[in-house]
Amino acid sequence: MSWLPWTLLVLVWVGSGVAAVMFLLHRRGHRDGTWYLLGAALGPLFIPIAYERSAMKSVVLERQGEAATGRDGSADGEMHVLVGVDGSPESEQAVRDAARFVGGARGRVVLASVVGADSAEREDDEDRDRARELLAREGARLGTATTVETRIVAGLPARALLELAEAEGIDLIVVGRRGRGLSRAVLGSVAQQLSSSSPYPVLLAAPAEREG
Repeated sequence: MSWLPWTLLVLVWVGSGVAAVMFLLHRRGHRDGTWYLLGAALGPLFIPIAYERSAMKSVVLERQGEAATGRDGSADGEMHVLVGVDGSPESEQAVRDAARFVGGARGRVVLASVVGADSAEREDDEDRDRARELLAREGARLGTATTVETRIVAGLPARALLELAEAEGIDLIVVGRRGRGLSRAVLGSVAQQLSSSSPYPVLLAAPAEREG
């Protein structure tokens, strides 16, 4: 039975690395299966690597429109609104609500789509392509009466939106009450997280009307 200690050692080694991926990376938006292979191979040696990566801030991958770092809407008379979009009917309603909120007044709307954290390391990424198309479509809904900017951000949705709001000098965050889920989108439980932890006012868009 000399194999038993070695078997237990292997199980502990692999399990500690996989657990680090599940609890430190997967929950932070790192969902590439390669992380599990690395975790299994490196075992406990992977724990500090996973911890360091999980603490990293979100990354703006693409931006359209002029950045407004540190801008204060109350100082320039404009309302700066951040809208999280994911393609769900609820996020479409969030865009419409943001447009009505800004109205004809001087205002700026930043549409943001959040993709998985691993997209930051891949230039040719399907999630980023979908986000780009989504932002273009939602931006077209707002027309030309309002200044519209778009951002694609890699990271954990609620955290990414809050960090983006701080960087962009946002006055109000608008999100839908529900969404499509983290794998392709922004919203869902994110609305609840933002409502409970955001230092900025949060407007939850009413559920979109459904036919039938």
